[in-house]
Amino acid sequence: MQSSKVKKVLSDSVLLILLIALIILFSIMSDKFFTQINLTNILVQNVHVAVCATAVLLLMISGSVDLSVGYQVSCTAVLCAMMIAKFKINPVVCILAALVLAIALSLLNGLLAKILKAHYMIITLGTMAVFQGISYLMSQSKTYYDLPRSFLFLGQGKVGPVPFNAVIAVVLIVITGIIVAKTWLGRFVYAVGDNPEAAKLVGIDVEKVKLVVSIVAGLLIGISAVLLASRNGSADSTTGLGIEFTGITACVLAGTSLKGGSGKLWKVIVAVYVLGVLSNGMQLVGLGVYPQYIVKGVIMLVSIGLSSRANGGRPMGI
Repeated sequence: MQSSKVKKVLSDSVLLILLIALIILFSIMSDKFFTQINLTNILVQNVHVAVCATAVLLLMISGSVDLSVGYQVSCTAVLCAMMIAKFKINPVVCILAALVLAIALSLLNGLLAKILKAHYMIITLGTMAVFQGISYLMSQSKTYYDLPRSFLFLGQGKVGPVPFNAVIAVVLIVITGIIVAKTWLGRFVYAVGDNPEAAKLVGIDVEKVKLVVSIVAGLLIGISAVLLASRNGSADSTTGLGIEFTGITACVLAGTSLKGGSGKLWKVIVAVYVLGVLSNGMQLVGLGVYPQYIVKGVIMLVSIGLSSRANGGRPMGI
């Protein structure tokens, strides 16, 4: 009994220990790392990733892995920035339109998976190409900038010393965490991901739950896209590309099963900042892009191994 408690504490502490170790390591290797400016940059630069990873986690818990998230972000950011910069529409209206688009794209994935009876990952592999085309057609290969200060405040402004986008992210993450951990919807999502057949037998409408998850994930993806466009001060068809893989990597690092039915939000957020600190620190010490890929992969494998050992050797992932 005592041994299992120790293993659980160890499993829950791995990512926090890794994050602290990376901060100490890069603080020793570079005198520019542990400064207020750099630490704030790490926080701000990964806010939209944390929000997007929350969406990825919800989908993964329900048993869905979405490969099209990056282009959903791209489409949403382009629409929002284009409406503001080109058509001079009120930013509030543009943000609402962008969120509607993000929800529609995510919901489309869910509906196609339901209609075509195909695995969600395969569906999103196809819609990824579709969304890519939509993003390029909307943007016409242009970058939209010259955005008003009221819009830029979302990603660049501060409330006292605290970045405003971090405030938005904390509120969203806390609300999502409460829904997942404390409500019937959260229990249904875990049940559907863990064993959809058993969930059906106890009266859960599996398809409806998955569609609700698609809607909520779409909303979070849309907010992530708006925050990214606001922080960058611009948007084009490359905005947000690759964020889906960062989100999936963070979820896997946090011990989320690719089969569904498991995952803890706080661990995913810590994993996002492990990856953020790693990327920032390696840039400061002069490592190129390819060595960064190698180091990230090694750390991911080591983290998975430690988590698996702490869980009694049970396999993670698929």
